[in-house]
Amino acid sequence: MRYKKTQDFCIEVLKPIIKHLKKIKKTNRMPWKELEAILKILYPDTKYEERAKGHYKNVFIIHNENKWFALKIGRSVQHIKKDTKTYNGLPKSKNRYYAKIYWTKDLFMLQKWGEKVEVPNSELKRLKVWGARVGLKDIRPANIMKVDNRFKIVDAERV
Repeated sequence: MRYKKTQDFCIEVLKPIIKHLKKIKKTNRMPWKELEAILKILYPDTKYEERAKGHYKNVFIIHNENKWFALKIGRSVQHIKKDTKTYNGLPKSKNRYYAKIYWTKDLFMLQKWGEKVEVPNSELKRLKVWGARVGLKDIRPANIMKVDNRFKIVDAERV
């Protein structure tokens, strides 16, 4: 498994902290601000991706081994499982069109991250055609990034 140290950190450090913060605050809400503060201490170049914030999961951009990754943290395990199921259900050529997901565990998912640039209409059309062929929806410029010098989908749902 790649990036095992990051996964171990999430499971052994972040997960108990989330559980503890929910308990002392007597709430079921995710402590997003506290998680961001912890990640900024341990990954100084971390940034919270406001535009990637969704209803079910939030994205923190972390830097590891000269690469940028999206550490996606879901409100519940089901929200991450949904993305994993979508990714795993794609054909073998998926990494050509969809940003690679390295691992998922509990509330956490580590995915390749790229740069946000304007998506040309030809690339948007190419990804939409592929997405329709494999049963993906919600393919729009906000869910597409330039990863490894190619435009790839970073978030989509199954039909």
